[in-house]
Amino acid sequence: MIDLPKILAVLVSHRYRWIIPTAVITIAAVGFALLKPKMWSATQTLVLREISIGGLDRPGAFARPEDMKTAQETIQTIARSREVVTHTLEKIGPPPSGWWGMAKKEWPSADDIAAYRDYISVSSPSGTEFGTTEIFSIHVEAESQERAAMFATTLCNELDMQLEQVRDHKASSVVAELEESERLAADVLSSATKKLSKLEGDVGSDLAELRILNESGSGDGNLRQQFVQVEAELRGTRDQQQSNDQLLSLLETAAENPQELLATPNSLLDSQPALRRLKDGLVDAQLRTAQLQGTRTADHPAVQSALQAEEEVREHLFREIAIAVRGMKAERSVLQQRIEGYTKQRDEVRSRMVHLAEVRASYGNLESEVRQRSETLAEVQRNLADARSSLAAAHATSLLTRVGLPEVSDYPIGPSRKVIVAAGLLGGLACGLGLVFLTVNPAHLEEPEQVELAANGSINGVKNESSPQPVRKLSFTDALIHLAKRASQTSTR
Repeated sequence: MIDLPKILAVLVSHRYRWIIPTAVITIAAVGFALLKPKMWSATQTLVLREISIGGLDRPGAFARPEDMKTAQETIQTIARSREVVTHTLEKIGPPPSGWWGMAKKEWPSADDIAAYRDYISVSSPSGTEFGTTEIFSIHVEAESQERAAMFATTLCNELDMQLEQVRDHKASSVVAELEESERLAADVLSSATKKLSKLEGDVGSDLAELRILNESGSGDGNLRQQFVQVEAELRGTRDQQQSNDQLLSLLETAAENPQELLATPNSLLDSQPALRRLKDGLVDAQLRTAQLQGTRTADHPAVQSALQAEEEVREHLFREIAIAVRGMKAERSVLQQRIEGYTKQRDEVRSRMVHLAEVRASYGNLESEVRQRSETLAEVQRNLADARSSLAAAHATSLLTRVGLPEVSDYPIGPSRKVIVAAGLLGGLACGLGLVFLTVNPAHLEEPEQVELAANGSINGVKNESSPQPVRKLSFTDALIHLAKRASQTSTR
């Protein structure tokens, strides 16, 4: 059971144990409250957009949420970087001198930069996750409202300039890299083009045929058609030569015996119309003679006239056969020359086709390589153009758009001076009371009268009854203890 009078007696008897800590901590809290500078906060809302170069489908918009989160994390890092904070503090100047009126000789120092970096934070609007929206806020703290607004504005200016430098350096490095890539791609394309040009020069006049053969793959080009045509002409000439040889053999036989000519098919005599007509005339004369001999005697003038006509046709036929033989021999020589010419032409076309077939694979590979190198070079040139445009736009545009002016808090942030002093008083009192109850046991508290009798009325532990009791005046503290003792005894009864 808690004995309040005894606790009160302990606090009174050991008052310095709790009064001194309370006073010390309270004085320290008062000093801290007086020396602690008041800090105001300022918030600047910004809107971030994406670079429009290379994204013409949705200019200024982020393609993915991850890109926007990465960009905002980059801004968060740059805003609290040492360079940005240093330049910002140099422009806004040192804070007011304070109580002692001493201005800083070096501004900003390393401690100032480290302290003000803790005063800067980047966050998303309330209720949203950081990096999920294009809007974010920069929060700063300063020693006054005007200084907080200036701090936020200057920090945004420095952040914009630093982002411009980052974009400039990034675009410059990308441009340098793409220029090197363009040079390498151009060299490779030039080498492949030279190989292709050499191969096309070796092909010569058959280049068009080779391209058709490489593109279509069917091989039905002009050279193929020419080969088919020459082959057909050669075949027809050989057939004609074979017919002429047979006809020449029959004519040579008929030159000795005209009756052999009568057995010659008319198809062989298509090339000799005169012989054919003489052959038909000889047959007609023989028929007429036979008809006349069947009705008349051999001495009849009509029979004799028919025999004479038949003989004249036969003589004309002999002469025509001799002429036809000479003509057939001459035509045979011409046909042989045509066959040799067609054969040579066919062999040339065939060799050209074989050569094209041999170089077709190499030509196809080189053409494909040149096409791929050209596409690669074109892609690199497009990227290089975008990078150069980004480099040019780095100094002309800004990716940050400010929403209004910085919003400064109406009251200082953190506890007020009164709250600090009250907290110091309560904390000091709690420390003092804790020290008292840790070092004093109320159960062992002795009454002051017994202590005084033990000191004055006994010698070596023996009570001297004959010695008179001295009368002394109680102090205020002893009186409080005596009253507390009597109140404890009364409550016990």
